Amino acid sequence: MENKQFNIPLKCLFCDCELQADTEKEFSSGDMLKCQECGEFNDYDALIDVASDEGKALAEDYAKSEIKKMLKKAFK
Repeated sequence: MENKQFNIPLKCLFCDCELQADTEKEFSSGDMLKCQECGEFNDYDALIDVASDEGKALAEDYAKSEIKKMLKKAFK
């Protein structure tokens, strides 16, 4: 199995659009990010929690598919 990287964009918790931010600014716990589509403010910690859960699900699906491929090759 190769080392796979997943890119998970932060999405607005209200309208689900991808959030765009200034690339030079760093965000931290407690910051509020304004959605450019709906104008709602999103809590940084909540955005990271949602993205983390999404990343875990992607990694789990990838691992399962790779294991399935390896088992098919082993029992040919």
